[in-house]
Amino acid sequence: MRNLLLAGVAGVAFAADPRDLQRAKTKVPRAAWKGSDFESMSQVLNGHMQKMFPKTKPCSEWTAKELQDYQETLYAHRHSDFDSIYSSTSDSRRFRHNSMAEHRQHWARANKHVEKHPHLRDMHRDGHCHEAVMWLVHHVPAPEQQTVFAQIPAPLLSTKRHVYDPVSMGKHQEIVNLYKTQITCAECHSGTGMLFQDWNDIPGIIPEDPKHPGWARQRRCDQNYEPACGPCDGIGGPYWGDQVDHFQPTNCEVVALPKDVPEADRGSPQFAEQFIVHQLGSDRLIRTQNAAKFAVYSQIRSTLWYDFSAEEDGMAKLRHDTFYDDLGYRWLDNGLVSEIHTQTKEQRAANITGPMVSMLHGLLGWGKDMGGLTCLADPVGVPVLGGKVTVKGVEHSAFLEGADYLGRIKIGVEYDGFKLGDKGHGDMKAKRNMTVDHYIKWFLHMYVDADPASPTYRQPVRFYGPYSGFAVYVKFDKTAPPVEVWDHVCPDNGWGEKESKPIHPCKGKKITDYPAMIVEKAHPEVCDFLTNKTVQDARGPIGDHIRGNFGSFFAPETRSQAIVV
Repeated sequence: MRNLLLAGVAGVAFAADPRDLQRAKTKVPRAAWKGSDFESMSQVLNGHMQKMFPKTKPCSEWTAKELQDYQETLYAHRHSDFDSIYSSTSDSRRFRHNSMAEHRQHWARANKHVEKHPHLRDMHRDGHCHEAVMWLVHHVPAPEQQTVFAQIPAPLLSTKRHVYDPVSMGKHQEIVNLYKTQITCAECHSGTGMLFQDWNDIPGIIPEDPKHPGWARQRRCDQNYEPACGPCDGIGGPYWGDQVDHFQPTNCEVVALPKDVPEADRGSPQFAEQFIVHQLGSDRLIRTQNAAKFAVYSQIRSTLWYDFSAEEDGMAKLRHDTFYDDLGYRWLDNGLVSEIHTQTKEQRAANITGPMVSMLHGLLGWGKDMGGLTCLADPVGVPVLGGKVTVKGVEHSAFLEGADYLGRIKIGVEYDGFKLGDKGHGDMKAKRNMTVDHYIKWFLHMYVDADPASPTYRQPVRFYGPYSGFAVYVKFDKTAPPVEVWDHVCPDNGWGEKESKPIHPCKGKKITDYPAMIVEKAHPEVCDFLTNKTVQDARGPIGDHIRGNFGSFFAPETRSQAIVV
């Protein structure tokens, strides 16, 4: 049958349907095609497979050899335009080898190894089921899906995710690595892909304003936009509202397109495992993907301490100290808000994100219910900014791994001349032209210094999200944060501000010295280290969790007496 099918398409080229091409360019599956984890993802996609193809067979009823023959048939019916799209952005849907001969050669080695180690047979077969379904859906045009492949059995996905300990992995590295590349559908179709709050308006495209031509695409351009973002799209700038003209555009000049910059010459959009960053920028005190009816902004100064040497001592730690400099906040201890995220290796392995401790400094010491010190159990975890970590036996990559490279540009970077220790917030209109590499991931943009003569060469220098915060890194130190950062209320954050808490000063005090409100969620035990606590229910009417991108806090019912917005 396979040879007959191959003969039937020999020398024939089909024009790709524009709808298929659009789907190939779209990186983000819709909600109906996603699951919360690997098992539910496989069940959801199997449901779609059974609707699309009348003859399906469970993965367990196939052998790896049968699946490889089936994949050779799929390969013969592929449309090259799809793989060109996937390969241009390092999309996980791309073919891993350049020809069927290379695939067959790789499979032959794997088959030989599995014959000697039959306990690997199920993992080997299940990986091919996932890869075969991906090829069928993402490489074969719809007309051939509905004719050729509707007449023959199609495999379903295995719902089991195979996990091997490091010892076993070392003995069977090639098979395990093959399996990992075959199940990359989980990156987008399970809970690890790009998530949305508003499924009714996934793109959130800002309409063009004739009064400000071109500003809309500079204010926002996401990874899944069509047409795709160019080197100078989505670069944004400091902002103070959701409207298209409520931001300060910056100058941008294309230096080189992606095809003209070899990968080896590009700066990596990843951070060190340990660092201290001082930044100027803007924050938005509501975390939504799109424009909101009510959003409060402030210009900010912030210090980030990060320590994620996860595979050494296992503890991941992140702290923000952020000064909200707008007048509505400065009266409350200079607008200082701190946020500390920690996560042990054991919590991470079990997918428990750990505690988030929020401190609204102007309210510290005024009682448990004022919201000065709050511990949120199991909110968001610590982002992976470099390397990889393992969660429930599954390896997860750094946040910016898989980002698209948009090219090399010369851009006006804001706050030129500002040095740590200077008074004020800096001048957002003062710009220094810098040559940077532009990366995009989801709706987030990162800019890495690409000038070999620059003291910050190959370091991230600027970050932008249309509603997710804007920052220019005025000082970046690749060093381990001081130990007191993680348990003291007021460590030296480098900005030289004197605290404005004459009644309840915080210098030298530990977080555990203060009464805390615990906002209970799935794992309240992660806040047990705070002994002076009162437990509340996050679903109750006690207040709101006000979320910024460089800091957040819990505001109780009494917030109108304590917080000006």
